[in-house]
Amino acid sequence: MKLKTSPLFLLNQFCKIITLIGLGSYSTKTFSQESFEINSTNPGIIESLERLSELHKRQYQENARASQSNVKALANLPDYKNIKIDPQFMRSIIINSDESYFKISQKDECKFLALMENSLLRTSEGEVSNIQVIFKNTAGQTEKVAVPKNDFFTEIYKKKCINNREYSVLFNDTNFEKTIQGIKFAIPKNNNECDSIHKAWLENSFTPYLCQINQKIKMNKEVVDDIYKSKISTLNRNYIDNLCSNLNSSSKFCENYLKNDIWTQVLNGEAPVYKISYKCKNLSGKAEELSLNELKNCASKLINDPQICISKGTKNLLSDFPNPNCDDISQALGKSKLITNYHDCPGSIDNEALTNIHRIVNHFDPRKMISTKENCAGETSYTFAKLNLDIKNDAGWPLKVCYMNRISNKQECTPYIPGNRPNEALSETQVIAKILYLQKGAPAKTQCKLVDSQTYNPVRTDYKYGCFIVYSAENCTTLSCSKKIIWEEKVQEDINYIGKPVFEYFPASYLNERYSFSHLLSEVKAIQARPIKNLTYLKFYLDNIPNSIIHGVGCLEDLLPEEYQRTAINQCQSFPFIIDGYVLRKNEIWLTLRAPIDDLHSPRFVLWQNVFNAVSAFRELHPLNSWTMYGLKK
Repeated sequence: MKLKTSPLFLLNQFCKIITLIGLGSYSTKTFSQESFEINSTNPGIIESLERLSELHKRQYQENARASQSNVKALANLPDYKNIKIDPQFMRSIIINSDESYFKISQKDECKFLALMENSLLRTSEGEVSNIQVIFKNTAGQTEKVAVPKNDFFTEIYKKKCINNREYSVLFNDTNFEKTIQGIKFAIPKNNNECDSIHKAWLENSFTPYLCQINQKIKMNKEVVDDIYKSKISTLNRNYIDNLCSNLNSSSKFCENYLKNDIWTQVLNGEAPVYKISYKCKNLSGKAEELSLNELKNCASKLINDPQICISKGTKNLLSDFPNPNCDDISQALGKSKLITNYHDCPGSIDNEALTNIHRIVNHFDPRKMISTKENCAGETSYTFAKLNLDIKNDAGWPLKVCYMNRISNKQECTPYIPGNRPNEALSETQVIAKILYLQKGAPAKTQCKLVDSQTYNPVRTDYKYGCFIVYSAENCTTLSCSKKIIWEEKVQEDINYIGKPVFEYFPASYLNERYSFSHLLSEVKAIQARPIKNLTYLKFYLDNIPNSIIHGVGCLEDLLPEEYQRTAINQCQSFPFIIDGYVLRKNEIWLTLRAPIDDLHSPRFVLWQNVFNAVSAFRELHPLNSWTMYGLKK
C-alpha cells in the first residue's frame, strides 16, 4: 500500500482540520497513541503506518455501513447546531487524500469545504458521495447519519461560505471557459516572484475549482476532452496541472518556470507551442495534435537526450543532415522571432530561394497549412505563385497545363499551382478536372487525385474510374516532375505540363527590378526593408522592432565554411538565409540563422563574421554591386 501522507502530517492535519467546519469538535485521542509508538519489536514506522492505515480502513468501512443504512437530508435532522462530522470519516479523508490539497485546506474552512465539494478530498472508498455525520437524537443517543453530498453543501452554504456557491456557478460547464479566460496565469521571472505567485494561489478561492477541472482532465475521458481540452489552451492546462500538483511545494512549482530550455518555456506558456509541437509530432510519428502529456514526455526526451535532435525530428520532411543537437536548438529557438506554425520540406524544393521566400511571407502573413510530405512542397509553391499571380505577373509564374482545344483545334495553356488545394481555382487538381470537363466530356463534379506511381494500381477498383494525376515521388520536385493524367483508365496524352519559374531574389538588373522577390515583398505584402551593414544595427533592429527579421543572400562558401569549401578562385554559390535572433556565446555574438536547406524547426548558430563575409563576397560578384542583407518589418 502506498501512503499519500507522512506519519507526522497525518496527526498534525487531523488536529487542524477536525474542528474546521464548525460542526463540532473532537479530541485527537481517537487516534490510538500506541499505534504511533515505535519500539524495537516493531518493524518500522512505514510498516506501522501501513498497519494503522489498514486498521482505520476496516474501522471506516464498518462505520460507513452504519451511516449508509441511515441516509437523511441535513435539513431534516433535529438540533442542527449539534451535528458533527464523524471523526472516522475525517480520519479516512486525511489518510487517503493527496497531501497537496491539505496545503490550502488549512487556510480556512471555506477552502476545505470547496475541496470536499470538488471531490479533491477522498476516503478509503474513493470519491465522496455522502458526508458522514453524528448527532444526538431526541432520546439522547448518538446517531450516525450519511448526508447526500449535494444536500450537505446546499444546506451548509446557506449558513457559511456563501461565496462558494457563486464560485461553483462560475466554474460550471456553461461558464468555466469565460471564467478561465479572465484569470491571469502569471509566469514568474525569479524565485522571489515565483514564491509570491505560489502563495497567492494558495490564498485564491478559485484554486479548488481549477484543480477539480485538472483532475477531470487527467481522467482522459472522451466527454471531458470535448468539454475542457477544446476550450482551455494547452498552456493554461499545463499551468493548472503544475499548480495543482505542487500546491504543497513552491520549489517544485517554481522549478518548472525557472528553467532556461525552450521546451519547458513552451509548456509554461512563455513561448509558442509550435516551437516544440512539430518536432515532437515527427519524433512520435503522429500526424494528429499531441496531448499535453505527450508534449511533456517529448520535452523530457529533448532535455535528457539532446543528441536525439541530430538525427530525428524531421521524418518525411527532408532537410539538411545532421541537425544541431537539442541544447543548441533550444538556445536558438529561445531567441528566434520567426513564426513557424507549420513544417516545410527543403529537400523537396528545386530552388533554395523558394523555401526562404515561403518562410518570410508566412512570417508576416501567416496562413494555416497542411504539413505532410504530400503537401509541404505544394504549400511552398503556392506561396510564391500567389505573390506573382496577385499582381498578374505571368512571367514570374510560368507553370502551365497545355491541352488541345477541341473547338478551336489549337493548343491552349492555363496557369496552375502544383498540389491539391480544394478552395483554390488554380490548384493543379482543379485545373486538370476543369480541362477534362470542358474538353473531354467528364462530369462537372469530376475530382482529380494526386497519386504516387508506387501506390497507383489500375487493377484495383479504387483506380478504375475517375481522374488520377500519377507521379513518381522519388523523382519529383516541386518544379520538375513528369506526370501522367489518367481519366477512366486512359492516359490523356494531349494534356501536358510546361514552364519553370525564373526569378531574381534581389534584382540583378534595373529592367527586371519590378519582378524580383524583394520588390514583390514591398508591393504585394507592404513589407518595409532596411539595409543591415553592421552588427550594432543588426542587434538594434532585432531588439527594438517587433516581429522584425533579417534576410539576405551571400556566398555559401563563406556563410557555412565548415560544410562547403571553395574549390576554385572567386567561387560563389548564391545562398539566401534568414536571421531572427542572436546570443552571446563564449564572448562572441552568434546569430540564429535558418538556411533554406535547414529544417524549419532546427535553426543553427553562425558567427556574425561569417554572415558579413558571405554578403560582402556576393556583393563583389553582383552585377549591380548591390548590398544584399536587409531587415524586414511590416
